Amino acid sequence: MKKKIFATYAVLLLMATILTGLLSLSFIRISYLDNIENMLITNGNLINSLVEDKLDDKIFSQIDFTSLAYKFSDKINARITFIDIYGDVIGDSMIEKKDLSKIQNHLYRPEIHKALNGEIGKSERFSTTTKIDYLYVAVPMKKDGIVYGVTRLAYPLNAINKINFGLIRNIIISVIIGLLIAIPLGYRYLNHITEPIKEITNIARKIANGNFNSRVNVKSRDEIKILADTFNFMSHTINTNISELQDKNTKLKSIIGSMKEGLIAVDNHKNIILINSPAKKLFNINLEDVLGKGVLNLIKNEKLKYNLEDMLNKNTSSKMEITLKEPSTRILKIYTELIKLNNDPNRIIGTLILILDVTEVRKLEEMRTDFVANVSHELKTPLTSIMGFIETLKNGAINNEKVRDRFLNIIEIETERLTRLIDDLLTLSDIESNGIGVAKKVNIKIKDVISEVSHMAEELARQKNIKYSHEVEENLPYVYGSRDWFKQLVLNLIENAIKYTPEGGEVKILAHKRENNIIINVKDTGIGIPKKDIPRLFERFYRVDKARSRKVGGTGLGLAIVKHIVISFGGEIRVKSEEGRGSEFIVRIPL
Repeated sequence: MKKKIFATYAVLLLMATILTGLLSLSFIRISYLDNIENMLITNGNLINSLVEDKLDDKIFSQIDFTSLAYKFSDKINARITFIDIYGDVIGDSMIEKKDLSKIQNHLYRPEIHKALNGEIGKSERFSTTTKIDYLYVAVPMKKDGIVYGVTRLAYPLNAINKINFGLIRNIIISVIIGLLIAIPLGYRYLNHITEPIKEITNIARKIANGNFNSRVNVKSRDEIKILADTFNFMSHTINTNISELQDKNTKLKSIIGSMKEGLIAVDNHKNIILINSPAKKLFNINLEDVLGKGVLNLIKNEKLKYNLEDMLNKNTSSKMEITLKEPSTRILKIYTELIKLNNDPNRIIGTLILILDVTEVRKLEEMRTDFVANVSHELKTPLTSIMGFIETLKNGAINNEKVRDRFLNIIEIETERLTRLIDDLLTLSDIESNGIGVAKKVNIKIKDVISEVSHMAEELARQKNIKYSHEVEENLPYVYGSRDWFKQLVLNLIENAIKYTPEGGEVKILAHKRENNIIINVKDTGIGIPKKDIPRLFERFYRVDKARSRKVGGTGLGLAIVKHIVISFGGEIRVKSEEGRGSEFIVRIPL
């Protein structure tokens, strides 16, 4: 850098000196020529005055212009030439009278042409007669407004050329002396500037190698000092930030290492940027250093690899449950969540994979599901007998008609309630045991399903004097899955809303597409749900108000069925409710 600055400094100095000299040379030459030109014009006018006086005594052709040219040339130290109106030379201070006829006609010389038109002509050129550069000034000879000829004065430019050469010589001497003085001073000044920069560079190299405690020591008070102080502050800030990052990194590693769930973070190219020990164990990864390697290349189970690749390719939040047979039967629940920058949420830098081993949980759920199914089937037989007794009693002879009818009605109500309970249990067991994989899958037109359910819902709402409405976005995409289960999902939510909405209330269902999901909203103005009960709302047999639930005929399984149907479609359900002001159930089903 020092060499570049020094070379630039020397070139600029040289150019400045030369440019100053050239400008001075040009100025002196122009000033000198202006003075000579004014002198020649003045002398030309004086000579013409004398010629005009002679014209009073003689005619123009009788005047001896050669004598006049010799006479005045010596006095003004300039060449004088007289030219008539035809361009012929009739007198010249440097040419004898007998040789005048040999001179070329001057009519078309620029200064002569202008003078013959009554103006003062000027020109600079090389004389072919005397072989010298001249400054020519032509002054018209006029009498009573009539031009009789031209007096031309020529001044040799040799003198100014000598001045130019002398000035150029002085410029060269000045350049040499200036460089001899300025170069050592400039070199010393450059050392003063570059030495602190060298020190800053050396300290920067140390910081790059990890020595963040290095500091720059500069004694100057100029901008270099400001730069050094700023550099030292930057070094201190970097040291502080790196210490904080190391502390946070240590804590993060400790937290991740303490997790029982498997955790993997991959970049947009599916390369691992973070992994904990449980994840390695769940995926049977034996390598110690796996950072930067493709996560799919490390998974040995082909089924798991295929499903995980499908989840990552979706480039969206998703979840999946998969059963692995090798080396032992395991059920893994895998969640993927996009990793976004806090300061730029639109920028995705990777995907976070969370793996849970739910083998034991699923075993317990299977046992519970089996138990419910067995109990339901056991209850089905006596219920059939009860219905038979009801028919017999209705057709038999009971002496007390009032008692007979009252007991028969009670038996019928309880039978219907138990039948609904069993049906719900069977539906829930079917969904839990089989999933949507064994159900008949079709393309479901959401608008048609909601219209079918609405026919039933409108009658229920009319009986309770409830306003019911539905609103479905046009041209909704199809949902692929079991149409019966989807219809059950919508029906349960609407019936539930009508059951818990008092007379004069309102129930509304809406369906629309948002991003890559179908959103179904069921809103009511009913009694609402206490905040503490919302987390347990989808549990089987859980009732917010047990007495009221039984009164309206609820089995406690409707929302549990809804939740499992939603899960079977790969979706999710949320609840927003305020006690006394109604509830809203929001179902999201991915396309």
